Amino acid sequence: MSLKDKPVTALLGPSGQKLSYQRLDSLQQLPVKGRVEHTGYIQSVSYSAPHVAPTLTAVVVDRLGAVSARRGTVPHVRLAFMGQKSVPGIKPGVKVEYSGMVAPVDQVPTIFNPRYVIVPEARG
Repeated sequence: MSLKDKPVTALLGPSGQKLSYQRLDSLQQLPVKGRVEHTGYIQSVSYSAPHVAPTLTAVVVDRLGAVSARRGTVPHVRLAFMGQKSVPGIKPGVKVEYSGMVAPVDQVPTIFNPRYVIVPEARG
């Protein structure tokens, strides 16, 4: 049997195993650790300094509020895109659906290299 006869599939774990994500309705339900899915809005984006490894960081909240709202008072999660100077579509005000493994980093819930989809907003 040649390699052309066998389909190639990428298996990262036991076959047939699907990762389970906890779907969040609000970031107030955010666990300390675990796999989560959520839809929220990018509140802010920051970039790493020029002399360190590139990282783009986006802060996501449930809904956009007043500019005066302090980050410490609003439930939020940090999305860290490692090795990226920019990520297409990731900018403040964009609605994004994301998933990944959340873990506390400096007491801030953080997801490294999340899967994400930009959610189109209805124009009215």
